[in-house]
Amino acid sequence: MTRVMRGTLEDGLSRLRGRRVRIRELRRRALRTSRSFRTERVRVILDGGESVRVFFKDLDPRHQTEKAQQVRAFDFAPGRREVRMYQSVLSPARFGTPHLYASRWEPEQDIYWLFLEDAGSTLVRNSHDMTPWVAAARWIARFHAATRSLPDSQTGFLPQFDRRHYRRCADTVQRILPDLDARERRVVGRGLDCYAGQIDRLSALPRNVIHGQFFGQNIVLRRGGPVHAIAVVDWESAAMGPGLFDLASLTAGRWTREQRQSMWAAYVAQYQNETGQQIDRESFRRDLCTVALYQSLEWIGWWGSHRRLSRDFSNFLKELESALAQHSMRC
Repeated sequence: MTRVMRGTLEDGLSRLRGRRVRIRELRRRALRTSRSFRTERVRVILDGGESVRVFFKDLDPRHQTEKAQQVRAFDFAPGRREVRMYQSVLSPARFGTPHLYASRWEPEQDIYWLFLEDAGSTLVRNSHDMTPWVAAARWIARFHAATRSLPDSQTGFLPQFDRRHYRRCADTVQRILPDLDARERRVVGRGLDCYAGQIDRLSALPRNVIHGQFFGQNIVLRRGGPVHAIAVVDWESAAMGPGLFDLASLTAGRWTREQRQSMWAAYVAQYQNETGQQIDRESFRRDLCTVALYQSLEWIGWWGSHRRLSRDFSNFLKELESALAQHSMRC
């Protein structure tokens, strides 16, 4: 495996640098902190002594962690989607995401590999300082602004958050209702009733490329970069959907009202600056609450059959209650 990895990286780095690159040594270290796919940190030593830090991701679903295999369908599509995101959307535009060094997708050889710049291991989710969180809100606003008009030739492979998608969410949650306790059934049932009246609104929201899981665990503070410079990773859930879905992800959890508002304000200001379009604050808050309602039900449906493996079910039940409590929903 190391020999094939070496050849793949030599080819990829040679293309990037415009000259032939030779690798003298690969130093591999498997990561036990991976939540889904098997990953490694690789120190590449080139002829001449230069050292390159590489993050390796094995996108074969058969090599996922035990927990991931329990909750995820056996599906090659998410891994393929992440590779194509780097090839078609991220690397060409240089959004500050990790550089794509090389990839290899050869089903006949059981090889599904992604080699990226190793941006670091410090996650924003572990930061108690609001500064990187606000920086993340600005980053995702810039990303949404830049991807709102990409041609189908770049984005046609991405799933669509359309009416069928939103109805499928309702069907999934409806199926788990009998398995919930009485209090949970009341909350989720009320959420479904409210959601049914919001599907038309959700379907009409403008779509751009979204990350799909824009949580602090997928945002890295860059090693050796400017203070609070970030790199966004794990793009296998990317889709064409409302940008507010990513903002709802970022601001979900135990934030104070003031902290949430600081991230919302940063997003709005950055998006307006990038696009020259003014955002109506009342519509923004109403749409964000509608998206948060949908997102909480989506995750409740996801974790409903696997709640013993994670606290996320109860966390998103709280998010659902919060969305329902917002007066702007008028359910």
